[in-house]
Amino acid sequence: MPVLSLDQLIADYYDQNAYSQRLFKRAQEVLPGGNTRTGVFVNPFPVYADRGEGVYIDDVDGNRRLDFVNNATALILGHTHPAVSDALRERINSGTAFFGPTQLEIEWAELLRERVPSLEHLRFCSSGTESVGNALRVARAFTGREKIAKFEGAYHGIDDPALISYVPPVTSDLGPEDAPHSVVSSAGLAPATAENVIVLPFNNAPACEYLIRQHAEELACVIIDPLSTAAGMALPDSEFLTLLRSVTRELDILLIFDEIVSFRMTSGGTQAAYDITPDLTCLAKVIAGGTPAGAFGGRKDVMALYDPTSGSPAIPQSGTYNGNPLVAIAGLMTLKTMTPDAYRHIDSLTDYIANGLKEAFKSADIPATIVTAGSLFRIYFLDYAPVNYRQAARDSSEKHRWLYFYLLNHGIAIRQGGCVSLPMTTKHADDLINRVRKGLRVWPY
Repeated sequence: MPVLSLDQLIADYYDQNAYSQRLFKRAQEVLPGGNTRTGVFVNPFPVYADRGEGVYIDDVDGNRRLDFVNNATALILGHTHPAVSDALRERINSGTAFFGPTQLEIEWAELLRERVPSLEHLRFCSSGTESVGNALRVARAFTGREKIAKFEGAYHGIDDPALISYVPPVTSDLGPEDAPHSVVSSAGLAPATAENVIVLPFNNAPACEYLIRQHAEELACVIIDPLSTAAGMALPDSEFLTLLRSVTRELDILLIFDEIVSFRMTSGGTQAAYDITPDLTCLAKVIAGGTPAGAFGGRKDVMALYDPTSGSPAIPQSGTYNGNPLVAIAGLMTLKTMTPDAYRHIDSLTDYIANGLKEAFKSADIPATIVTAGSLFRIYFLDYAPVNYRQAARDSSEKHRWLYFYLLNHGIAIRQGGCVSLPMTTKHADDLINRVRKGLRVWPY
């Protein structure tokens, strides 16, 4: 069977998505590069969504695709799940926003604390970026120290410190593996941002301990995405996380878990899976049920800096849509729907997908590794599972681009892997596995 080139795939993509192409040209007249969300940009142009239903997403050209992206892992119930959609319709009829609190925000907070006991007190916001920004601010205020530490390659939103060493090119500019340099990943950051961010090597416990101790007197916090999801989904060694907890506690440095994606792993997030109690936790995506919301919280003594009951709080944090009733009801219904049986279903289905993909690549004699964490799965065109960002960066972007367009042209959406939503079944898993198997028959590499 003849191979199928990437150029041919992209030509077919143009043919399938003519209206999306026209919309992209129109968008370029009003949006920089036709884009308002960098992460969804696709070269030569993105597909424009029209509607979602269950496990499928329909685009403006009438194409229906099986969705393993689920809005960057946020839609754990899939699209328009009735538990959320029905609750939102009913809530809209009672008002969408008020200058004041509602009972819903209390119920939402109570359920989150029940699932994540480290959230002794928490506050809501409108995005993951806001969640991280507030967590870093309260860490600096509580400790009286200026610097933060983050891990090489990690994504924590678009606040200034988060855009240091975010998936940087792997060049000599990164410095030694055991003592990475702080690399600026965006223009326009505040002066001295890089100097105030210590970059740590993921999964290297001795190096991390050395760097943390070296900067202990000026470090307010260490922030970590425990599954390193945006930096290649390198899974943590349990001793590595234990060491981080131990050394930060000893040195009175706050440990922040960014569980904006990794909370998907269990009903209590990765901190429950690895039995680690952070000082602060950042949340968004899954907890909001497809609506724009985030949350952050943790130790009561730390979060007391937001308390306004005794006068002006040390940290004022307002937001017109914090705890908004629409996002609160969507979040509540999502969390309530995700029962232990629901988690067992999506986790077992993810394992099924991983095993099927492993067999497909093995049968085709194509080196590849599949990594899973709960309902998340990641494909590497490598013969090993990376343990840090620099190893993950050796993956082949060209091979992923080929597989992305091949699957998209044949009714499946992924992004170097993907995630499972609750309505998915083994039938949908087999659709992905079998389509990958067929694609590998025309694999050009």
